[in-house]
Amino acid sequence: MTLTATVFDLDETLVDSATTWNRVFAAVATRHGEAWAPADWAAIQGKSTAHWAAYLASRCAGLTPESAVAECVDGMVSAVRRGEFGLVPGAADLVATAVELGPVALVSGSPRPYVEAAITTFGLPFRTTVTGDDVTRGKPAPDPYLLAAQRLGQAPARCLAVEDSSSGIRSAHAAGMTVLAIPNPTAARDCATLALAAHHATDAYIAAKTVDQLLSRR
Repeated sequence: MTLTATVFDLDETLVDSATTWNRVFAAVATRHGEAWAPADWAAIQGKSTAHWAAYLASRCAGLTPESAVAECVDGMVSAVRRGEFGLVPGAADLVATAVELGPVALVSGSPRPYVEAAITTFGLPFRTTVTGDDVTRGKPAPDPYLLAAQRLGQAPARCLAVEDSSSGIRSAHAAGMTVLAIPNPTAARDCATLALAAHHATDAYIAAKTVDQLLSRR
């Protein structure tokens, strides 16, 4: 099947946001009287918004999943606008290469206000964006990637998904997309899941070359 479109994950695939997310989670926990340890971050990294919101609410008296999301999103939107983190090295070239070769979309498990702030701040030119607010079942279910393909007007089998995490790889693969993994050393440690990716790259620069090789020229 000829590949004609590219669908990207956001956090750690295109933007170097993990440290800031961890800091925001820690700040929210501290405001509610709880310490935040490396084990807490390990328990939620790469997981869906519903997962980390429930986790924070279970750790912090007075927090509900909804209020946890609101506080964390506010922190991340502020961090984006203050320039506390930026694009992953090579991400701009990676997206630009994909844009030259076909339509591009974004599939993120994060809430829309944060995703839109990041897209605007970093000037990422996506034709459509699917966030954690748009689907009932997030990654690793296939729903987000299926919705992205539908919005692009592309068959999932014609889409290349670029992902860093185990949940994202499983989601894109289950949707029937070809997966290009840029494995996150802490969020993609499952060898069986990594084997679902048809292609692997060690960084965004190499991923750009792979995208150029895989997508047909218009």
